[in-house]
Amino acid sequence: MTAPETETVNEQAESQPGDAASGENTPESATAEAAPAEGADEGGGADEGGDDDADDADDTVPGEGSEAPEGAAAEGAGESNAPGGAKKKRRRRKKKKPGEGGASAQNKDGEHGKAKAHRASDRAPFHVGEEVFGKVTAVLDTAVMIDLSGKALAIFDRTEMEPDDLVPSIGDRFVARVHNDGIRGGLVVLSRKPLREEEIKPKVEQAHKDGTLISGLVTGVIKGGIEVDIYGLRAFAPASGMDLHPQNANFASLVGQRMEFKVVQYDKGGRDVVVTRRPMLEAEAHERRKHALTLLQEGQVMQGVVRTVVEWGAFVALPQAENLEGLVHVTEASHDSRAPLNEILKPGEKLEVKIIKIDEKGKIWLSRKALVADPWGEARQKFARGSRHTGKVTRLEKFGAFVELEPGIEGLLHVADLSFDRVEHPNLILKEGQDLDVLVASFDMRTKKVSLHPAPAADRPEEPFQRIERNGLIKVEVIKADAPGLIVRVLGVTGRQARGFIPAGQTGTQRGTDLRKHFKAGKVLDTKVLDVDPRTGEPKLSIRGYAEEEERRAHKEYRQKLKAEGGFGTLGDLLKQRLSGGDS
Repeated sequence: MTAPETETVNEQAESQPGDAASGENTPESATAEAAPAEGADEGGGADEGGDDDADDADDTVPGEGSEAPEGAAAEGAGESNAPGGAKKKRRRRKKKKPGEGGASAQNKDGEHGKAKAHRASDRAPFHVGEEVFGKVTAVLDTAVMIDLSGKALAIFDRTEMEPDDLVPSIGDRFVARVHNDGIRGGLVVLSRKPLREEEIKPKVEQAHKDGTLISGLVTGVIKGGIEVDIYGLRAFAPASGMDLHPQNANFASLVGQRMEFKVVQYDKGGRDVVVTRRPMLEAEAHERRKHALTLLQEGQVMQGVVRTVVEWGAFVALPQAENLEGLVHVTEASHDSRAPLNEILKPGEKLEVKIIKIDEKGKIWLSRKALVADPWGEARQKFARGSRHTGKVTRLEKFGAFVELEPGIEGLLHVADLSFDRVEHPNLILKEGQDLDVLVASFDMRTKKVSLHPAPAADRPEEPFQRIERNGLIKVEVIKADAPGLIVRVLGVTGRQARGFIPAGQTGTQRGTDLRKHFKAGKVLDTKVLDVDPRTGEPKLSIRGYAEEEERRAHKEYRQKLKAEGGFGTLGDLLKQRLSGGDS
């Protein structure tokens, strides 16, 4: 229904409440109800006549449903034929003031009226079989495109033209009949041979049975695929059957082209036809792949375009090889195996890749990592153990802080190495983005992990590194003295291993001595390593043990000195030497 017709029906519905309430919005129903409306006016029962049909059926007793209009007229004349008072009261309750009938009907059946108007507005501006004319906008090898007075764009199959027919030019007037009104989303299809649809049906049905290909003209893009005209017979081609990658396809460029299709469904006498091009596309892709694989070889470097990125890799198209796709596995994307793949590669990104393998199935394995300089290659010398650097705190976790030493290289500063005091979370001391001086505690090239320690203050004199091992002798600095013992710092050591403890019984003082008076903060002591905590690496030290060790060492040196002084021969040699001296 066109817009003028819809407006006329709406006007009639407002003036005739009975028609609006019954939901009959078509021009035919409006015309048919015109006479009863006039009769109702004469009888004075126009308002009662506006009652809903459903309400009349509910209100009337069995056998009186068909006499409802007469009852309404009689009531308007004086209601002398009313069968009972109850019915009369119901009629009175339904009475409405003049002008309210249309509004009431609209409120009661508002949703129904809107649905009718919506369906009418969706109708095509042209009807099947209607003769229309328009202006030619384009002349293709297989079709003619016509503008139908700006209301719709139509397409005409040039196979209908006779060999001696004149080919129209752009701007010419074109006259034909509507064969497909385009209500489903495609273009309006025009025809001058409407009977050719019946002639092609047996051929399409046979093509469905034996699998032969049949030619069709693409007439429009609709939801889920495209619309195809097979010499007057409408068919549907799903998007998956028109492109191997439908999510990236531009089906609008196919409109007006004639292609070969395979019929995969023929039902309802030709009213439900589904075609596809997928078998041909797969065969073409297979041939292109075979040819493209001959152009590739392992070790070759090519330009690629990232198509899709998944958790375990990225598919990259190679434009120089018929857009063949290869896989960049997550392990070949970056030297940093911890970096998320979707942060390294983005769909649509152009990059260089190296072909590392082409297997027996023709699958192409690519690598981005092989063409990117490994930041860890020179890092081993640059970030040697004990070297001092300034890094930036990138993120804080409960177990420690990650510090970026340079792009691509991060180290971990464990929470246990942050301070001499116990720290629950690094955010109590550090902030993200903060610059921090650190020392490299260890560098593992195999796992590409760097352990860091806070660097000593810049004004502290350089201290030689001391190895902490059981029974070893080391120098420490007193941090705090308490009744249980002394908390000390091992000189030249950083991190948790620099935190040592000397029990009160190992200080060499008498029981009950106030250690805070004898051991001031900052005092340097010589100690012996009694034990090392295997979990934290913190040493247990002893001053008394160091003194005992020094006594044993001094005694050993003394004995060695005595042995060295008496080492001029045996006792017999000494006596002989003395006797010979006396004789002389």
